[in-house]
Amino acid sequence: MNDTDCPFDDLLCRSLSLFHQFRLYDDRIEEDNAFKSLREAEKIVSETKSGVCVAKLGCVIECLAHRYYIDDDTDGMLGEVDTFLIKFWKRLEHPSAEAFTASLWIGQYFLLRLKNPKSRVHSRSKKMVSRILSFMADMLRKPEKQKVLCLSSVDVFEETVDWVKEVCDMHICEKQMVLLLERLYSLQERGMLQQDEVGKNVLRQQIWDFYY
Repeated sequence: MNDTDCPFDDLLCRSLSLFHQFRLYDDRIEEDNAFKSLREAEKIVSETKSGVCVAKLGCVIECLAHRYYIDDDTDGMLGEVDTFLIKFWKRLEHPSAEAFTASLWIGQYFLLRLKNPKSRVHSRSKKMVSRILSFMADMLRKPEKQKVLCLSSVDVFEETVDWVKEVCDMHICEKQMVLLLERLYSLQERGMLQQDEVGKNVLRQQIWDFYY
């Protein structure tokens, strides 16, 4: 499954929307349906073992904990997810658009883990965010790597910049952030970004809207 896998993303978007509706109207049927959509997404993750899908589901669980829909101590719940994603990310060796997008989702997941004040693994989450920033910057370091990346798209560029700004709010990894932003804006200035017909990822936007 890739970043535009709509059926899986739709399940997670539906779950977040239903939880929001439940909070507004105190409708237990909406809550039941929200958990049903979440369980269906969990089933897909269990069957596919897709790293990107695992990261997306983990992001949603951290959002739900942040908004007190589920137990807000997620270390026990997401411990295996942390381990799985670290191993999965380490296998993303070759520069590609897919590796860049996967890194962005995994980076978003560990940033949300880092934002959780009750988490006891902040050091590990911070280390992963730092490594991912450096990895993404390295993918944009040389012209030949930029060509392999297909120079990404305007939408991925904007989503990456948004994520880096969220990292900036945590006041961490300043050198890595500056380096990645310099290389991203360099691509933009040279007109090396492709226009994506799909548009920004809806789930990513909904996760941040829901979180705040």
